[in-house]
Amino acid sequence: MNRNDRTEKQSEPFDLHLHSNCSDGADTPSRVVAYAAERGLTLLALTDHDSVNGVKEAVFAGERLGARVLPAIEMDTEWLHELHILGLDVDIEEPRFVAALDTAQKRRSLRNGEIAERLKSAGYDIVPYLSSGTEVATRLNIALALVKGGFAENTKDAFVRFLRKGCPGYFIVERYSPEEVISLIRGADGIPVWAHPMHGHADVHKLADLLKNCGLMGIEAFHPSLSEGDSDVLISIARQQRLIVTCGSDYHGANRPDVLPGQTWLDHAALRECRALLEARPVRLLK
Repeated sequence: MNRNDRTEKQSEPFDLHLHSNCSDGADTPSRVVAYAAERGLTLLALTDHDSVNGVKEAVFAGERLGARVLPAIEMDTEWLHELHILGLDVDIEEPRFVAALDTAQKRRSLRNGEIAERLKSAGYDIVPYLSSGTEVATRLNIALALVKGGFAENTKDAFVRFLRKGCPGYFIVERYSPEEVISLIRGADGIPVWAHPMHGHADVHKLADLLKNCGLMGIEAFHPSLSEGDSDVLISIARQQRLIVTCGSDYHGANRPDVLPGQTWLDHAALRECRALLEARPVRLLK
């Protein structure tokens, strides 16, 4: 590839934060990739919550459609507020990573079963309305089930009245610390990226410094939850901390119908640098 071709490639749109029905998205992994390709994306990452079950299907769909799909994941961490880490271009067969995901999924299944029981005891049986099994469901799946069952007006209402602390469907289990998650991702030769950094964090500068010291490599500075000003702040932090800058739509299909693949990408120098770094990594061959 000559210099002009490389420059053109770096300016192509991409999306490094997409969900399928292997966690709380509505579409199959192959449909996620097909829709992203229809929208002109040539690089993407399927980042289901604590699961890589849809990765192979997504990667093979990308190969058919001419889009590079990075094996990836989004992992929840143990923190005072919501703190999620994306793992981009991970080796999904690395033994320590595989074992950790098995533990995370068992914890998720335990949590979801307990939430379902607590809601049922309070008069809100959501099990018939869950679109996915309790072993992979996220709180968004549970909120959607509450809406489908007629117990809540919308997902926001479901979170406020049923899933927050002090509500009948509130229950948490032990999760990995941010340091453990970052270590797991790097141990699987992946790139740990702080997802939607403004979610519940008063001092992003301080937390970015803490996470960088734990091995963080990137920050999602372009996300539907972020204003242009937020993105500018996060890009500045990334420059100071020497982190790569990523963009992600956090696409969930019909479960979040106002979000589209690739909507947060723009032709920005920081994103061109990110793409160049990712394109320089060898393609992972999955069996």
